[in-house]
Amino acid sequence: MSVARIYAIALNTYREAVRDRVLLGVLVLAAGVLALTLALGELSLDQQMRVVTDMGLASISLFSVVIAIFLGSSLLYKEIERKTLYVILPKPIARFEFLLGKYFGIVATCAVFVAIMGSLQLLVTAIQAGAAPMLIVGVPAALAVCLGAGFLVSKDRTLVVPLWALVALGASAWVCSTVDVELFRLLASLVLNLGEVLILTAVALLFSSFSTPFLTGAFTFGVWLVGRAAHDMVAMKGRVLSPTVKTLLSWLAEILPNFNLFVPGRATLVTKATAFGEPLAYVATSMGYSILYAAATLVVAALIFRRRDFL
Repeated sequence: MSVARIYAIALNTYREAVRDRVLLGVLVLAAGVLALTLALGELSLDQQMRVVTDMGLASISLFSVVIAIFLGSSLLYKEIERKTLYVILPKPIARFEFLLGKYFGIVATCAVFVAIMGSLQLLVTAIQAGAAPMLIVGVPAALAVCLGAGFLVSKDRTLVVPLWALVALGASAWVCSTVDVELFRLLASLVLNLGEVLILTAVALLFSSFSTPFLTGAFTFGVWLVGRAAHDMVAMKGRVLSPTVKTLLSWLAEILPNFNLFVPGRATLVTKATAFGEPLAYVATSMGYSILYAAATLVVAALIFRRRDFL
């Protein structure tokens, strides 16, 4: 396995993804939803902060899922439809290397999206918490200047965005640290959101290795939906579900990924002075689960993709 070849494919995949206008539209829409949470927070009764954070994190999770499904179901198929895959495969590159490159490129794109939206969420939270106006205005202005300067200096503008996204996330976290907010919970939720994307992208590439974009998107969305609901429905009490349905759901809950791990309740991630390690351990174990499940899914996808006949 060549790391250089995988990196080259991942870089090209990332460049192709960020140039897609659909992705830009989703980014603008998600930013608008985060700004809207400030207005919705003011309509609540003494729960402004909770509305802003909960709705903001939920919207980031939803839009990142949409991006992972969209990219995972379309980018691999585009290589086949445009017949560029026929030019790549005869070269000294294994099919699993090509698949891994696609995977890491999509994950990198989703990670940049989560970082950008996370920085906006932190700024919105800081505004709601009453941060200093100088910081609220000055930090975004400085970030905008840095982004513009990066675009002017760099020959490849697509490579400026990931570094700028990390800087923006760090600067926004610093602004939040100046006020009384649950900063660890916000950052941990963003990390868990990335864990959800790791699995979902692998599942999308699994279906994309043998199916069309429409069916891949439908299958992947179905897996995500069942993965969010199966465990809760199995735990339901009463006679809402028949024994047969509960048995089926229990099997699905064991086989399909448990996406509920990545959207825990607020109390799970709230740190306490005497038990800081508990939320951190939860994030670590959830991310470990995400990496292992994604790796197993990619192995299956690589086996299917290897046997596929493109002639």
